Amino acid sequence: MRDIEDKPIVRESFAMAYKGGEIWFEQLDALYGHKELVMEKFHKDLEILKRPSSTGLVAVNINQTIIEEDMAKDILDRLIDLDKLRKVVFVGADKKIKHFLKGRLKEQRAKTTFACSFIDDYEKAKTWLVGNI
Repeated sequence: MRDIEDKPIVRESFAMAYKGGEIWFEQLDALYGHKELVMEKFHKDLEILKRPSSTGLVAVNINQTIIEEDMAKDILDRLIDLDKLRKVVFVGADKKIKHFLKGRLKEQRAKTTFACSFIDDYEKAKTWLVGNI
């Protein structure tokens, strides 16, 4: 297992049509404790999300990645700054980060334009994102 953590496979993030909607899949999963790699990838992908033509539905996959509070704050704050997002779901968030993000969402309620959920099942997360669009 240690070998996998030392050499993580960075998967490309992508947009995909799903049940009448389009979802951006932010792939930050299986990056373990590689904090700089996670944040570098997220910031690079954020440039795509900033485009006027990009979707307002986002699934952030953080399964098997250690997300610290400073990382979670940066990710959430940058998503909030996008304004155009309608729904964001975090897939694979542990209890500590889920609690932190929920608190941060309450603090930023006035600036937040999207609904947010935490769902561990990827298929259920996709269904939640496109529901009632």
